Parts: sequence; C-alpha cells; structure tokens
Amino acid sequence: MHAAGTDTLSLQEYAASVDKTTLPRILQVCSGVYFQGSVYELSGSEVCLSTGDLLKIIGLECQSVSCEDISTKETSELPLDYTGLFRLVPEDMPFGSLEEMVGLVPTEVDACDSFSFTCRHQVLLEDCTLEAGEAVTVLSVESRHGEEGHARCRLRDHAGARQDVLVPLSCRGEFYENDNGHSYSLREILATPRLLQRRFRHSKASRCGGPLVLSVIYQVQAIMHLRKNVVKFPSSLEVEVVDVTEQSQDVEFVTPLSLAEVASQPERAFPTVAEILEEPEAAQSLFRCGWLPALHKGHLLVLHGAGASSIVLASSFKGKKERQYFLLSQRYGGSLRRRPRDFTSVYELYAASLCHPGLRVSVSKHCEAPEEGLPSLSVGDQLEVLSSRKMELTCDGEKQAVEVLVCKHMPEEEDEEDEEDEDRGEEIEEVCLPMFLEGHFVEKITDNKKYSLGDLCKRFTLPLDVKVAKRDTGMESDPLAGFSALRLEEANVEPTVWASLPCKPDLCFELPIRWLTMSLSFTKDPLPWSEGQPPELRWETVTEVTDNFYYEFRKLTGCVMAPPPRPPKRRVSTQKPPRPATKSSSSPRPDRPHSKSHTLSQDMGQLKLSDWTDRSPLPPPPDISNETPPLIPRKPNSKSSGRAPPNTYVQTPKSKSARKKKDQERYSDSDHDYEMIDMVKKAQESVMFY
Repeated sequence: MHAAGTDTLSLQEYAASVDKTTLPRILQVCSGVYFQGSVYELSGSEVCLSTGDLLKIIGLECQSVSCEDISTKETSELPLDYTGLFRLVPEDMPFGSLEEMVGLVPTEVDACDSFSFTCRHQVLLEDCTLEAGEAVTVLSVESRHGEEGHARCRLRDHAGARQDVLVPLSCRGEFYENDNGHSYSLREILATPRLLQRRFRHSKASRCGGPLVLSVIYQVQAIMHLRKNVVKFPSSLEVEVVDVTEQSQDVEFVTPLSLAEVASQPERAFPTVAEILEEPEAAQSLFRCGWLPALHKGHLLVLHGAGASSIVLASSFKGKKERQYFLLSQRYGGSLRRRPRDFTSVYELYAASLCHPGLRVSVSKHCEAPEEGLPSLSVGDQLEVLSSRKMELTCDGEKQAVEVLVCKHMPEEEDEEDEEDEDRGEEIEEVCLPMFLEGHFVEKITDNKKYSLGDLCKRFTLPLDVKVAKRDTGMESDPLAGFSALRLEEANVEPTVWASLPCKPDLCFELPIRWLTMSLSFTKDPLPWSEGQPPELRWETVTEVTDNFYYEFRKLTGCVMAPPPRPPKRRVSTQKPPRPATKSSSSPRPDRPHSKSHTLSQDMGQLKLSDWTDRSPLPPPPDISNETPPLIPRKPNSKSSGRAPPNTYVQTPKSKSARKKKDQERYSDSDHDYEMIDMVKKAQESVMFY
C-alpha cells in the first residue's frame, strides 16, 4: 500500500500503512498542532513541521508500541521487550459468508495461530456436514488458477479425531468468530501483520478491563529542506500528511554542509560551485584578510578541493605601528634571511638554547654582578651557552642553591694561535650566570643564506627571527616585504578547504576548518571557465590575523614556558626603629621649618672650592652679618575693638597666666620663622657670590 494521492492521513496511520520497500517517499505537511506550524523538542533536537513543508521519508524503524484502552481512551507506551501476554478479542458482528470473514480477518500460512468460528445453522458440504455451533478452525486459504478458492479447515468428529476439509469461500451462512484461548507475546503480534489489526486483552487482566488496540510507533528518518542532518522524530506526532511523491519528482532538498563535511567529500566532487547559507559571524574578530568581506550569505564560492596545509604563525615587532600577526602557508614563494634575536635575561638565553644547542650571543649592555662570586659582563663579550646547573651562592651570609647558566667566554677574534692553544689543552674560561639576571644579549649569526619558508622550518627550530630578502612574486602585493624583521613563532598543520571567488577563479585562498564556522550547499551552477580548461591556480599564501587569533592559536598549539626563577631571598632586618622621646610639658614644641633650616645650613656649610686649585683665587666675599635681625613685636590684634564684649555668664574667662603662655608660644614661632628666612637669604647670597 502506497498511501499516495490526495488522501490525508495522520503521520501514525501513514507510517503503519506505507510499504517500506517503496521508500524514499515525499510527504507534505497538511496541518499540525498549530496552524502556523508544530515545533517539537526531541532528544535535544528541535523539529519544526510547518504547514506546507515537504518531508523526504528515507527510513522507518520500530521504536515502541502504543497500547490504547478502547473503553477508557487511555494510552500507554510499551517497550519492544515487554514480557506480558495478550489474548485475542473475538469480533462481535456476524459474517455473511466465509469469504467475507476471511477477508476481514486474514489468515496466513506462517501465522502463529489461526482463528476458529461457528455457524448458527447446519452447513452441508460434499464430504461432510458442519453442525450448528460446531467449532471449525481455519488453517489456510488455498486458491488455484481458474478455480474457486477454498479454506482448509479442521474438524473433530464424535470420537475426537481430527479431520481436514476444504470449505468453499462462497459458502454462505451466519458465521461468528470464537475465542481460541491462545496467548500471544508482543513480539509475536509485531511479527504477524494480521494480528496487529485485531483487538486484544491482557491475559491476566480483570474482567472490567476493556479491549486494547496495539499500534507500532516508528522512528521516522527524513530529510527536510535546509536542514543539516537527517531528522528523526516519532510517528506519533499529531501531524496530518499527504503523499506527494509523484508530483514532486523535480524537488531538490538542500542539505547544508559545514567546512568539515565539505572536506570529507570525495575528490571527484571538486571543483564545484557552492552557495554560502550561513556566513562566519565570529570571523571578524579572528581574520583581517581580503577574502573575508566576500563571505556573505547568498554569495557563491568555487571550491577546488580540501587537504591538510602546513602553516606558520608569524608576528612583527612592536614599534611605531601596532604589532601585526600573519598565517604563512608553506607555499609562500618569497626568500627569507635569518636575523639575530635579542634577549633581555639569562633565562631567555636558557629557553632559546633548549631549541638551539650551541647558541652564541654578544653582550650589548654592561651588567654588574648581582652577588659575590659571580662575574660581571661588559659590552662586546662573546658567550656560548653550554649547559645549566645549580650552584651555591652566599647571600647575606647564608648559602642558597641557585639555578645558573654555564657559558663559555669566547675571545673577540680567534686566530690560528688561539686554535693551537686550544689544541694543546688550554682550559676554557667558563662563566656562570644566574637565571634571574637581567641583561641585554644579541644572537651571533654567521649564516647569511636565503631560505624558503619550508627549508627554514626543516633546518631550524622555531621561533626564529627573519627578514624577507625576496618577496613572493605570485602575490599582487606581499605584505611581509615592508617589515625590517619578523618572528616565526610556531608551525602547525591545519585542515583547510581551497576556495576562490567566481570573479577571480584562479586566485585561490585557504579556509581553515577549525577557525571558521559556516555552512555551504553545493549547487549545479556552471564553473566560471571553459569546459575542460581549468585555470592555473595562484595562491594567497599570507593571511593576516588578529591578536585574538594569535593568543587562541598559542593556547591550542604552544607549550607554556615556566616562569623564570626568582632571585635569592635576602635577610629582612627585624630591628625596630627607635621610639621618639616623650614630650615634656615644660619643653618647647619643636617646629618643622626650624629642622629644615638647620639641615639646609649644614648642607651649605659643606660646600667647598678648595679642590679647584687651577684657578686664580676668588675675591673675598662681602661682610655678611651672622646676627639675627632684631625682632619686631607684633601689633596687638585690633579686631577685638569692633566686637562685642564676651558674655561672662556663658564663657569662662581665661586666666592671665594662660594668656601670657600663649603669647610666648606665638612669639617663639615668630622667632623660628625669622630664623628660616635668614638661612634661605644667606644661601641665596652665597650662591650669587660664587
């Protein structure tokens, strides 16, 4: 049964009636729970079945069994491994002929059990007679070509012996189905299509239990328009569908593909034209390249293939311009020349020597020894890194174990005599530099060759400092040619999809699969070149990226270096500072300006010119009196004359002794002020004189 045409069925009825051998078939959704559409959340996957949507059914799989009680309309779901047993419920209506009864209650040769019936009246046959009320079991239905069909039935005579007879299907009468008392398991019912159309009871159910209708719930596997994966949902959804397979032969279901799925396509699928269904929204924070603005929804791309590409992460040095980052393909056609690296600490030398044994550097800034027993470094010293070890240093009278870098002190110029001395067994001067020591070192490079990017990565270990000696002529403009130096940080292998724009099909660029989230769909558009004449591809080998990409890339692929060791601990003084003397009520209060003036006078007194003996003697300074100028008494405060006399009833009048003491302190402060002014004046005159 195809269930085709304009007949509208529920999804459950269609799944139960469709012939599985005719799949795939195309259905159209007529209505759902809502008129606008039906949204179902199934196993974490949202399925939206809107009215008018097309479904391409590609598979049906038994999921469970729905059990409905006809009397109460209650529905329960049974698993496929249900162990309960069921008994058939005989049909209540009488059948007018044996053919009608066999048609409504079909029998099969491989059925688990057949049904039995009785007749209300006597039926005369050629070989025997069916008595009224006698139980007759139908074994099978036999039909020969050109002959009338017969039902093979089994009778029992009066002695209890079995007897098989052929009853013509045209035999008429009032036939009723009997309960044969046989129990069926759920698996037996599912394996026999005729039993699925019958009603059952639980074998151990109470008398009040109603008849049950069993129906299989299928897991429908379908393809929907613009859905990425095969959609799976149960056939029990309350959706009405109609089969439109014959009318929809030319309908194409668009399946979105991610870049990883595009890369998994066979080689014969390329080159092809694809449409962008979902543009990479987060790519703006990762890439700064020329092809990124063309990746918009609805635009077309020419896909040439996919593969694993070797790339190198490079960065420029910070200067007047902001630091820039690039992804370099191994196809880069320019030539590179090594550049010496700068190191700002001994620990950086140690980290670089792990990748480059025998590293040689030159000291570019004088460096004093931080502890006793350690050497000082002068500008121009040549060092060769040998190894690292621990040694004991005496710091504040205590010995501490410190990590040091052992280097060989190289002479500035090596001649034949030095080589002869080394051959004679002269001892090599070794210096031990603590890892925490800060300094300035420049790598010593004697190699001035030009390398390709691939050869450079094979012969040396990254990171490396390089300069572009010859730009890539295959690119319209090489962005690396304008930098004085670049650092090759790290190399990695990235899966990429090779694409180009239809307006420039020969200029190919690489889409990194792990860093771009977008969906494409293959189209049947023609390729933008003459048939059989593909263009010779040119590659964009330099892709500018952002600092976000740089740090994320280093997190995924880079190894995290341990922090440099700390300097040795020094003894912290536990001696407490002396406490200030307790102020006496009788001693005068010290004044801060007076202390400053005293210090200033001491500094001025230490000035000497006796060391300048090569000059003629200076004229004597003018006479300056060292006496303190006379103090002028302050005028009494005249503002009190304009004020009202104090209220002696509210405020206690002050005694004359307290008022006299306050005036003395005021005049004492005035003396200190005049003394400070005098000291400053003397200092200015002395400076002017000299």
